[in-house]
Amino acid sequence: MAELISKAVARLKDDVKTVSYKRILVLSGFIAFAAAIIFASIFISTGETNAYSSIKPQGFNDILKDKKQNLGDLYKDSFTEISKRDMDLAFIYMREKFKGKNVAYFIYHVQHGENLWTAAKKFHININTIVGANPQLDSLAAVYDQQLIIMSKRGVVHEVRDSKENLQMLADVYNVDRETILKENNIPFGMLKQGDLLFIPDAKPVFISENLKKLYAKRSMFRSPLAGKYTSLFGMRVHPVTGEVALHQGVDIRAAMGSWVGASADGRVTFAGWDGNIGYCIKVEHKDGYVTIYGHLSKILVHVGQHVFAGKLIAKSGNSGRTTGPHLHFAIFKDGKFQDPLKYLW
Repeated sequence: MAELISKAVARLKDDVKTVSYKRILVLSGFIAFAAAIIFASIFISTGETNAYSSIKPQGFNDILKDKKQNLGDLYKDSFTEISKRDMDLAFIYMREKFKGKNVAYFIYHVQHGENLWTAAKKFHININTIVGANPQLDSLAAVYDQQLIIMSKRGVVHEVRDSKENLQMLADVYNVDRETILKENNIPFGMLKQGDLLFIPDAKPVFISENLKKLYAKRSMFRSPLAGKYTSLFGMRVHPVTGEVALHQGVDIRAAMGSWVGASADGRVTFAGWDGNIGYCIKVEHKDGYVTIYGHLSKILVHVGQHVFAGKLIAKSGNSGRTTGPHLHFAIFKDGKFQDPLKYLW
């Protein structure tokens, strides 16, 4: 398509002195049409079958009719409350109230085997962006066919809840510059109206449910011991080696042999050595009774009793113990039971 546009441009230049004004208009129109096709293919390639980006305006009228929803009454409600009861209507509401200028958005349906993290990765955003655009969320568990509003870049959607809100207040709340909010949104004279939906780039969600606030509080406690793809999550699974169904007590993170493994948080090493199926292993005790476990290591670089700091190199990943390939087994233990690490690492 890009090659067609280039040829058309060259042809237009060659013909400027010899063709009629009408022919120039035709060629110019072809160039604009081709460019529009490229733009549409880029936007819709994020998942046309799962988005409303390609539905014509009358399609939304059909949705309103099917749901017996009056458009005027819809706009009197809040985005947060609409999102909790019907994501189709929330999307229609957003089309009217969203002020963002440099960001696209669409409805996405969670696929089989996906979670919020994999959905975020698919669209090159992060978990904050998903939470920040979906006020209906009360947990981080995803289910098949769940509807989510996906933004085309990282940031959050802020709903103006009170006529007393102003740009400086939002800048302080989200820790961004006032000018950044103005640049990213179509706000005439910088005046906000109740119900406006603003895009705050590279921000973290602030107005979330109490349950999510607790989960976000946990996030500050631990960091991922290394970067990599999660190949097996916490929960019941069929063991890839034995074929037995059992609780997988942590997460497996894909890592090449010898990748650096860092401590997930400050703490004291309580074990460093061989530990059965998870091979060479390190256990670190942290405040509030937490213990982190790092398994299948190729090399241990700390000793029992040593104090370690978050991010400090403690080992190198490997393939020791019972595995099907190199990776890191990472687990969090507290109050006599294993915890789901993704409730802490996201």
